[in-house]
Amino acid sequence: MVLVHTGFRREFGLMPQLVRGVFDGDRARAGSVADHIELIDMVLEAHHTAEDRLIWPRLLERCPEEIRPLVHGMESQHERIHELLDDLSKGIAAWRADAGGKNRAAVARTIDELLPLLEEHLGMEEKYVLPLIEKHIAESEWAELAADQGNHFPPEKRTLILGIMMYEGAPAAVRRLLGNLPEEVRPIIAEAAPRAYGDYAEHVYGTRTPPFGSALRR
Repeated sequence: MVLVHTGFRREFGLMPQLVRGVFDGDRARAGSVADHIELIDMVLEAHHTAEDRLIWPRLLERCPEEIRPLVHGMESQHERIHELLDDLSKGIAAWRADAGGKNRAAVARTIDELLPLLEEHLGMEEKYVLPLIEKHIAESEWAELAADQGNHFPPEKRTLILGIMMYEGAPAAVRRLLGNLPEEVRPIIAEAAPRAYGDYAEHVYGTRTPPFGSALRR
């Protein structure tokens, strides 16, 4: 989970500057940045949908009664985050249409509003929920979560998405992530995913090595 969260922190954290760096009327660049935002939004929505379906109900069933407010709080945060993602989607559609400064600013403001809520949510999951998952969710059920997320991704994007998550991951965390894949493809993805993200980052950010999420939080 932390590996995935780190990817979200980095990609969402870089978005406001990325959006505000697009010149008025540059439809091609606005489209590229909009495509990127929509990709990361899709990954976040798949992650949250899988948690809503496969994690929260099991924790409510298996954890002590006093844990219920925490789990319901996570569900409420998901709802608020996805309300903002809906607003962001509408703003992106308007920005794509004209690449204008007003719509660009609206997109950036929505991301600015989303960031603290997302950081609070990710931090609470890591501090309070992850220990519960380690105690109450079986490894096979965790693998089911990973598979469920992957099923939401277009096949041609799956290697890239793994590269996004692997980019600044510790070796042990990357091995665990790759462990969710069929054994025969692990060495292939271990090489292809970082290369795919490097190519993608160069297109989006102008560098194969964008800042780490940890640097953005300082």
